[in-house]
Amino acid sequence: MARVVLLSARAANDETPEHRRPLEALRESAAADKFHVHHLTDDAETAAAIIFVESYGAGWHFERVRRHPLTRRYREKCFIVSSNPYVIPFLPGVYTAIGRRWGSSRVVTGGYLGQPRNEFATYTPSSYDLPYLFSFMGSSKTAVVRSAIPALNHPRSFFQDTATDFTRILHHRMSASERQEYYRRYAECVRASKFFLCPRGLSVSSIRIFETMEMGRVPVILSDDWVPPPGPCWEKFTVRVAEKDVGQIPRILEEREAEAVTMGGLARTQWCEWFSREASFHRTVDWCLALKADRRVPESLARWPVYLQLLRPFHLRRVLGTQWRRWRLALGFGSTRKFMIR
Repeated sequence: MARVVLLSARAANDETPEHRRPLEALRESAAADKFHVHHLTDDAETAAAIIFVESYGAGWHFERVRRHPLTRRYREKCFIVSSNPYVIPFLPGVYTAIGRRWGSSRVVTGGYLGQPRNEFATYTPSSYDLPYLFSFMGSSKTAVVRSAIPALNHPRSFFQDTATDFTRILHHRMSASERQEYYRRYAECVRASKFFLCPRGLSVSSIRIFETMEMGRVPVILSDDWVPPPGPCWEKFTVRVAEKDVGQIPRILEEREAEAVTMGGLARTQWCEWFSREASFHRTVDWCLALKADRRVPESLARWPVYLQLLRPFHLRRVLGTQWRRWRLALGFGSTRKFMIR
């Protein structure tokens, strides 16, 4: 049993839904927790773990978390939970989009917290007479491996490239009714399939893995660098195909078609046990406590090498861009956007 502080380092006046939702989701999970092992507290002194649940409200590189008084005072029991792509794990914790190269001494992977829920992603048992052996509905442009999917040819497959829809959603140009219709079509596509393709997207992970599990279908994982969250028996209810072998998917899935119904049922069971609203809080706390128990190097020392990641071109551009905008505002130049448009 552990007492846990859940919080966010976002600004007190930051009510941006995307920044607020992850913490709200984990708190709701704590209220619905079916395990009744761990409990929330506001007392950081007696807590076994202090968990920051963050989106971009804490800064592109979690600047607000790193400067937070609780982090500085209780560093050895502070963790981050985040589903952001392109993260650097400045604190140990649960990072959905972390890649294989990070190992497991300070981080584990997890599911997606605080993402807008698809109300149509309901469970129906799989069956042998579903119309599609496999399908994919998504953008073909967010990762190289996705560009090979349209070439797959099978009489019982379905493919729809939603690159335009994805761009509109990303830039908030899709109306609520259009988005609802998009989510409905997506859920119907998953439920009509025995296997659903889950290629990596902006990060090594994909929310499709977890939505497919929730709906009781078999995820076909196409991401060489993705590390599965610890706990579920992934090899029993997923099919993992190397990115270089995308062209073999029709053959591979035909050979495993007889297993699809059993695997789909197990996928749903494992989602309920590990990633559902009733399980997420317990599992997240367990993962953080396991990292703390297995620690061999004090976090006060282990954190420093991570900062070298800021020198990687992608992150360095972000750091320099942030500093440039701060400098301009400090000198009273006003909106950065207006300056860039000129």
